[in-house]
Amino acid sequence: MVMEILGHRQIAITMDRYTHLVQEAQQKAVRHMDRLLKQRPGTG
Repeated sequence: MVMEILGHRQIAITMDRYTHLVQEAQQKAVRHMDRLLKQRPGTG
């Protein structure tokens, strides 16, 4: 879908350019969950 929206002819172009954004978003989500879990009473 993203490939079509951006007008890329090959998925490799889309993946090369945007995979790091997905990885960064995943890392941010993990850090956020870590903070939330550490705030829970009775943990850590």
